[in-house]
Amino acid sequence: MIKISNETCHWLLSADEPYISYNVKQFLKMPTDRSELIDDPFIRENINLLTSWNKEKLKNHSRPQLLIHRLALLADLGVKAEDAPVRPVIESILKDINLEGIPLVLMEIPEVFGGSGKTEKAWMLCDFPVTLGALLKMGVKSDKLHKGLLVLENFVRENGYGCGASILNFKGPGRKDDFCPYANVLAARTLSETPEGLKSRAAERACESLLFHWENRGQKKHFLFGIGTDFMKLKYPYVWYNILHVSDVLSRYEYLHNDKRFIEMINTIIDKTDETLRFKPESIYMVYKAMDFGNKKEYSRLLTLSVLKILKRIGRI
Repeated sequence: MIKISNETCHWLLSADEPYISYNVKQFLKMPTDRSELIDDPFIRENINLLTSWNKEKLKNHSRPQLLIHRLALLADLGVKAEDAPVRPVIESILKDINLEGIPLVLMEIPEVFGGSGKTEKAWMLCDFPVTLGALLKMGVKSDKLHKGLLVLENFVRENGYGCGASILNFKGPGRKDDFCPYANVLAARTLSETPEGLKSRAAERACESLLFHWENRGQKKHFLFGIGTDFMKLKYPYVWYNILHVSDVLSRYEYLHNDKRFIEMINTIIDKTDETLRFKPESIYMVYKAMDFGNKKEYSRLLTLSVLKILKRIGRI
């Protein structure tokens, strides 16, 4: 059991950014003012960017500035569906959910991967769970989301989630029968947003694929995703495939808290702390270089808070 020192608590609470201060207070179970979060310039900026939801063309899922990732970031920071500034954005997103409950986005898939090379509304297993999970986390109530969750569950295979898309001939950069680590972390993250999803066989298979990948790290890459130097670097927000993202997702499943493989991941993260339980980003997204979590030379309150949330969830602090 790890104790958070008063020094660390004071440091966390000294954040200049209102949205970080708000999240710290929530974590420490202190009184909060909702306007502190919603009126924060960074939060407002991202909500404003989301008004272009129907105009953005998705080409590369790893770009943190994509609107699907900005939506997920807002959800992670505590923005809710009832918050007035975000309501028009959510209404717009819900209009682009098809009859199956799958959120669609504009994308351009090259012919070499089975696409038409033209811009079309479509989905892939590395984008629709991001949107679906963010909306669920924000507390959006819609039958469409329930349908989408069932569709996501039905995509799972015995070895977890593979590669999939609405484009008929789409083929990702891997063997057809392999699992895709990134698709699995996104699916497990989304399924964790409902009590039913947490208990689902689909979530169990997705989590097991992630733990299997960790257990056999260094042996094989699946759909170009490996567990090496880059994977081990602490990085925020949760956009791509790395140790903090995977650990955050797995920590949501209580039955995994004593899994030897998961404990190895957690201990790897803990080994990166200083004596006061603070963490520095080891890799950054340049689009966020001006933010608290965008400087590798300084301890990050938001990154530290993200780790502390994981440790609290699993009973380590």
